[in-house]
Amino acid sequence: MAAHLANVIQRREVLPGKNYTQKKPIEIEYTLGDSTLQETKSHTYLGVEITNDLKWAKHINNITAKANRSLGFIRRNLVSCPQDLKATAYTTLVRPLLEYSSIVWDTHVLEQIKKIESVQRRAARFVKNDYSRESSPSSMISTLGWDSLEQRRKVARVTMMHKIANGQAAIPERTFLQPVNRRTKHHHSKAYQRPTGTKDCWVHSYFPKTIKDWNQLPNEIITIESTKQFKKEVTNHYNTPHST
Repeated sequence: MAAHLANVIQRREVLPGKNYTQKKPIEIEYTLGDSTLQETKSHTYLGVEITNDLKWAKHINNITAKANRSLGFIRRNLVSCPQDLKATAYTTLVRPLLEYSSIVWDTHVLEQIKKIESVQRRAARFVKNDYSRESSPSSMISTLGWDSLEQRRKVARVTMMHKIANGQAAIPERTFLQPVNRRTKHHHSKAYQRPTGTKDCWVHSYFPKTIKDWNQLPNEIITIESTKQFKKEVTNHYNTPHST
């Protein structure tokens, strides 16, 4: 490590007394054997497009394009099929493309949220066979009993938190989660301290974002041990209007 640091300093030509707190990151060349690894602005890792600015626009563009192609395929081939078969085709062949690893990339950007939801809106028109401009896709989605994709991602995130808190995921709780220092009327029995930060890529990442949602759940839901029952109750909770 010391030798590597010395090499970095030499490459940057560090001068005594010069301020090196600028935002521009230090650029380092990495090698594997005799080959220099090429720098890239994005890379697909386990099906998720990760970019060097830690934003999700490219990933969301990719999955919505793929989902729209799949939706177009089933529209062409199931045009005369019953509504329930069309709905099943969407929920099994298209929607999973929009939700794969969503707990990692769940976006807070309104434009991206709308882009994802637009796929489901087109799917609702297909299932209902209603393409009239006067018709409301939102009403169709409600009639079909589909939750918004944004809400489904939220449920998925807090459900994963439930698994972590109950030792059902290969993520050590104490490494990433710290209980609140003291109980208040605003915190349930399993509330966690929310990490602080200023960068959007951190503030809207999994743990800071999900801890906020987790801490706002009622204690009677938090204490449910069954993951399946927890997910059901959380979904019902988000579907029920609550007074503020």
